[in-house]
Amino acid sequence: MLMKEKIWDWLTSLKLAIVLASLATLVIMAGSLIMHYHPRLFGDLDAVTLGQWYPQAARQAPLHTLWMPLAALLLLAFGVNTLCCLVDWLARLRSRWRKTGEYLIHFGFCLLLAAFFWGHLAGYRTAGNVLPVGETLALSGHPGLSLRLDDFRPVFDQTGRRPLDMINHLTLLDGERELARKEVRTNHPLMHRGLVILPASFGQEATGFRVLVPGQGTVDLHRGAEIRLPEGKTLTVLDFLPSARRMGDRMVPMGGLTNPALHLRLAGAGETLWQGWYVLREGVPQELVRQGAALRPSEPLYRTYSILTINYDPGARIALVGGLAMCAGVSICIFSYYAKRRRQDHPDIV
Repeated sequence: MLMKEKIWDWLTSLKLAIVLASLATLVIMAGSLIMHYHPRLFGDLDAVTLGQWYPQAARQAPLHTLWMPLAALLLLAFGVNTLCCLVDWLARLRSRWRKTGEYLIHFGFCLLLAAFFWGHLAGYRTAGNVLPVGETLALSGHPGLSLRLDDFRPVFDQTGRRPLDMINHLTLLDGERELARKEVRTNHPLMHRGLVILPASFGQEATGFRVLVPGQGTVDLHRGAEIRLPEGKTLTVLDFLPSARRMGDRMVPMGGLTNPALHLRLAGAGETLWQGWYVLREGVPQELVRQGAALRPSEPLYRTYSILTINYDPGARIALVGGLAMCAGVSICIFSYYAKRRRQDHPDIV
């Protein structure tokens, strides 16, 4: 029994707390210097969680990352020491209730530490999530959840060149059920149960071409579009490539909008009359001309897309409770200190 008491006294001792906190601080300081002198190794650390980043980094540079598990062990040991102190206080609450403020700080620290490790081990951070207006993006880490971009509007400066803000109207869905809807812009994220969604950038992509059809005027041709022609014939757009290059019988997609091509199918009387590629720079295929579909390109069609950063931190709520507990504990300690000073039962600080 005496040995158990000695172990418990050691686990709850202030000396142990000071040693662990000091060692953790020194290790983290050394780690910050290592990070400063090896920016290529640690450069993308803020873009992912430690659980995603550390295994690969440890294989790549084991010596330069050794300080991280050492700091984690020291922080965990410090957390165990703090938790033991909290349990010891709860067991003697009747005689030590005046120290409520101090132990609220202990409690808050334990929650923050647990939230930090839980968030980095079970959470994730993703960047470069492209979401066009009107489309839906499935959240891979959350089966059944998806994100829909209802509208997007960039805000530019007076020159019209430099973007000042990105206004996204986002809807978070669980299947068909709406969970949250919000106007999301810079520093104003959509937050829902640990999910944090922020706009990072935006862009435009060509989705088709506007053409002039004899007898019908202008028609927008994009993937899936159809044109009704005389004699019951139908011209269907099977695919669109903003830029393509012929490689034998194949069309290979290229970057940019330099050589657009439409993959078309002409059908009538239940059968395919012609199918092939219409490369706009090469002119209309002769078969389309013979069928009365001499398409004349007018202008490309664009759609705007938003590039989103989607993060998930399952420990966010626990961290919030921990932060509130620490703030409450600090407030109680300050109030208690000055109350004792007014009663003259607190020693002067020289």
